[in-house]
Formats: sequence, structure tokens, C-alpha cells
Amino acid sequence: MVKKKGSRSIGKIPVRMDSASIEEQTIERVNRTMATLENFLSRWDASRDRPNGMFPEITRIRRFRDALGAWRRVALKAKRKDDDENRIRRLRDFVLICRTYS
Repeated sequence: MVKKKGSRSIGKIPVRMDSASIEEQTIERVNRTMATLENFLSRWDASRDRPNGMFPEITRIRRFRDALGAWRRVALKAKRKDDDENRIRRLRDFVLICRTYS
């Protein structure tokens, strides 16, 4: 696993296991995922050849992007507050979003 300076990691497993660190790393992953989805959707919108069979998947990807964006807004607003119960609830919401759109 590749590590940066300090207690943060670039790998898949968080170095620190408190809810604030996990939420911070989850927000970073959501930011990367949102950038990837935006890139894909902009390329899809710019393409001339769009197979009709892919429209349900594209709609699902757009909904996933919207759900992640809404989750990220809520998480960033509440990030400063030090309430573990609400952090855990938000992380459970994130897992539910991922399961729903997987």
C-alpha cells in the first residue's frame, strides 16, 4: 500500500479507523468518482452514435451521479461538526447509495 506523509493513505484501507477519517476518505473517493462520471457523461453527450440499448444504463449513471452529489453536499456541510452518530448515519447512507446503483 502506498502511503503519503502523515496518517493518510492512497490505498484501499484507511490507516486511521475513526469515523471522521473514514468520512474524509469517503468524500475524497466520491470526488474522484464524480469526476470520472462527469467525464464519461460529457463524452456520451458529445458522441453522435448512442446505442438505444444503453439509455437505461446512462439514466442509472446520471441518477447515481446525482445521488452522490447530494450525499457529498450534505457530508461537506456537516463535516466540521464532530458528531460520530451522524457521521455513521451518513456513511450508511453512502453504502446504501452504492448498493442501490451497483
